[in-house]
Amino acid sequence: MAFTNDEEAAIRQALFGAGGQISELPAADNLEGAQIEISTPSGESKRVNLVGAVSSLNKRVAGRRWNETLSTPTGEAWGNIDFLRELPALLGLGCYLVTDDRKRRKLDPTDHHRFADGSPAALDGTQGQYMWCWNAHHFGFRKDNAGKYYEVVSLSPLGKEWESYYVPAGGTSALSGGVIDRQATGGAGSPRLCSLISDDPRYRGGGNQAAFDALPNSMLGKPATNTTPPDFFTFARDRGDLWGAGWYVSRAVQAYLFRLIMGTRNSQAAFDPNKDANGLYQGGLGAGITNFSATTWQNFNGQYPVVPCSAGVELGDGVGVAPFELRDADSVLYTGNVPVFFGLKNMYGNLETFIIGIRVGYDANTFATKTYVATSMYSFNPADNTLNAMVKVLDNTPESLYVKRISMSKLCGVPTESQASSLLYYCDRYLFPKEKNYASGNHIVTAGGNATGGGQAGVHYFSVAGNGANWMRTAPLCFFAEDPIVG
Repeated sequence: MAFTNDEEAAIRQALFGAGGQISELPAADNLEGAQIEISTPSGESKRVNLVGAVSSLNKRVAGRRWNETLSTPTGEAWGNIDFLRELPALLGLGCYLVTDDRKRRKLDPTDHHRFADGSPAALDGTQGQYMWCWNAHHFGFRKDNAGKYYEVVSLSPLGKEWESYYVPAGGTSALSGGVIDRQATGGAGSPRLCSLISDDPRYRGGGNQAAFDALPNSMLGKPATNTTPPDFFTFARDRGDLWGAGWYVSRAVQAYLFRLIMGTRNSQAAFDPNKDANGLYQGGLGAGITNFSATTWQNFNGQYPVVPCSAGVELGDGVGVAPFELRDADSVLYTGNVPVFFGLKNMYGNLETFIIGIRVGYDANTFATKTYVATSMYSFNPADNTLNAMVKVLDNTPESLYVKRISMSKLCGVPTESQASSLLYYCDRYLFPKEKNYASGNHIVTAGGNATGGGQAGVHYFSVAGNGANWMRTAPLCFFAEDPIVG
């Protein structure tokens, strides 16, 4: 179909206006105030500032937002979706071997028994500690006037509208548990905290029960428990500067990255191997190792560790669940699945992990609590149970129930409201000192829940705990490239 000369002129006018073709338009000297026309998803035409639009599209900020007037744990993707999709790779999430001078070497994402370059890798500590690592980044959060709560990650500093924190590159044990080298003779001649896989008796787990070695309930190849939080931290520091154990910043990284990447606060939601329409992960990582009978566990080995450090290694840097089966001499006692998050195993369930660097001051007469965090891991004194070098974050925390709100101020991750359930809001349990009849004083906290926790356990499980050793509690080795100062 041919157009008349008048029709062609009308079409040219509609497309190019009075300026003619683009090549015929004069060049703009200044883009400030320049506007362009856009079409919204509904088909409506609107104008936007050109400079602002380009800046918004290029901004490398992404995360999730939740409508706080609703109880759903599912978060809506927000910000640069491409950046959110690429976030695991940009942060270098996955497993590495890390030497005592904190130099890391990437493992093959599909086979942790070799390095990314194909050369053999030993997970027994001879080539470094088996760690789950991240690159440096900024984490921020805010609320708007419409009841929306946002959490984001950026590789660049965030604007003033965010309460934000710089998190140095670092890592935590890929096992979510501590292994103790009981024959180490470090600077103080003390044992040394490790992250490795070995059946050597020098790394015997649990409470170091040598009498179990030839039995089904052997502690060989298991994480260490029955050790006090100060000792765990001291054993970690024996590796050198900026090594620690269970430091609260490393726990915060695990929790908020789970929420942002998986898009849910319900870590025990069923695992979905399929991604959504935007190519983003969706769903949780299932029940994990949380439905073990307390009586069966007690009869088997006194509720010491049952899951070996090697469980889940076969998934490499994958996201998913690895089958686990516990047997005694004659039968299967328990079956479950090890949750794996880019190679990080058992982030919840299995064993509770001490969170070091947070203390909850408790008054047994009034039931009041005050939460404090240490500002520096480098200068932290694990033997000091006072509140020296700590700053107050919260005046009070709620009584024991499922978590409805948490505070990420100072990266503490401490519950501020309860009255939820195992399927609503954060979906995990908070245990308050009153429920445990604790005396007044400063108490340490634990995360994740244990193998009998059921629906109470999860990434956001939080318990005010006693300060002593416990047979079902551990502390994972961690490190940072620089002091994770939280002012």
